[in-house]
Amino acid sequence: MTTNITTIIVDDEPNSIRNLVDDLAAYPEITILDTQTSSQKAKKSIIQYQPDLLFLDIELSTTNGIELLQEIRPYIYHNMHVVFYTAFDKYMIDALRASAFDYLLKPYQTEELHQIIERVKLEKNNDPVNFEQAMHQLLSKDCKFAVQTVNNLLLLRDSEILYFQYSNENRCWNMTLTNMKQHRLRLSTKARDILNLHSSFIRINTDCILNIDYLSSIENSTLRCSLYAPFNELELTASRRHYSKIKEALKLL
Repeated sequence: MTTNITTIIVDDEPNSIRNLVDDLAAYPEITILDTQTSSQKAKKSIIQYQPDLLFLDIELSTTNGIELLQEIRPYIYHNMHVVFYTAFDKYMIDALRASAFDYLLKPYQTEELHQIIERVKLEKNNDPVNFEQAMHQLLSKDCKFAVQTVNNLLLLRDSEILYFQYSNENRCWNMTLTNMKQHRLRLSTKARDILNLHSSFIRINTDCILNIDYLSSIENSTLRCSLYAPFNELELTASRRHYSKIKEALKLL
């Protein structure tokens, strides 16, 4: 029986991603869930999919791969196999201190990659089934998750959520669905909890988190956000502070 190894690749160099994807194609047990060049989108993708194997470049354009890993540590499973890979061996000690599963120096040899894959297969076969992780991966494929409100627990798809607005009066986040029904979230719910639910949720200003899939355009001068119909009458405005994050989350021409 072939062991399925879900995999995500994070590298700010598209050519490096393509080379690694091509080399991993030789392993039928490898299933590549996502590739990312953006550190911000990478965080959301890793937390959402919880891959078995993560190839993480250390020198990303906007952050350090080791720092990125430390940020998401509380939100990922302990048995995720993180392989740092870079063109500079000066990071090797830091990678080991960050509890990396392995270290791959660019340009790597195919035999080095083969040894890593074999080690992952061996450890995965020896580990007991993690029911929580299996359920998380199953639900992630369907983009459905649970949201705890003040009154009940809602099972929703990401496409059913339009945006979240923070209420200073009630000191909590309110969730607006695409059917325009609103639900008050628990006082303990933080912005980061919402952002970690799905990669489509992007903070456009201090008090608003928008499902970016419904964003049609942003005016350069006013930063007014236009949504697709039938939500085009909503008045939402991005802040200068968060505008760069929005652009980072989108593919710009």
